[in-house]
Amino acid sequence: VGSPDLPPPPMQCIKEYTDENTCKGLAPKPPPPVKDSYMMFGNQFQCDDLIIGPLERWGIERLHPMQFDHKKESRKLNTSILVNFLDLLDTLIRSPESIKPEEELEDLKLLFVHVHHLINEYCPHQAWETLRVTMEVQKCQRLETAERFQKHLERVVEMIQNYQASLPDDHLPHSEGGLRVKVEPMGPDNVTNCIGQSEKQRGHSGGTRDQVLDKGAVKCSITDEMT
Repeated sequence: VGSPDLPPPPMQCIKEYTDENTCKGLAPKPPPPVKDSYMMFGNQFQCDDLIIGPLERWGIERLHPMQFDHKKESRKLNTSILVNFLDLLDTLIRSPESIKPEEELEDLKLLFVHVHHLINEYCPHQAWETLRVTMEVQKCQRLETAERFQKHLERVVEMIQNYQASLPDDHLPHSEGGLRVKVEPMGPDNVTNCIGQSEKQRGHSGGTRDQVLDKGAVKCSITDEMT
């Protein structure tokens, strides 16, 4: 169901972002940024509010000072909840019709509100820590991928060098820099000459053909040994 104050649902919004709609400018635009205030869960919030507001904002009595140790205060609150709960059980057993159980129940509610508030104050730190851990994991994965790629590259280079060293090079020119093969572009005349030479070579005796086959067999055996 659409609403003038809210964007369409996520799945409906995704379907509108097609290549055709994007090229034609028909894709829905993002909602404008909120400037002053906004409504969430039936409550109005200001944009410049703190992420975790103080307890006094909701009219709740503060049981701890403004500057405190979260760990120590959490332990104290947990102990207070346990003690108050035992007192509530004792009161219900001895005088269930008195007003004291209701007062102790309100004290328990106040303690639970403080515990919930302390947990909420840790949410930004949890988000930062989660982001840091996620980035560390991505860094380790990329370094591991780069290391594996480097190992494969070194292995391929070593195989190529071994293959070049094992090839018979009786008829190949050498130089100080290693094996070099000169490649020149071929024109129509060169192609015709090559075709004529190949036709002449077809008429050679079987001895030349046997020599070529022997050289091919040597190369095949070297390749099989490397693989």
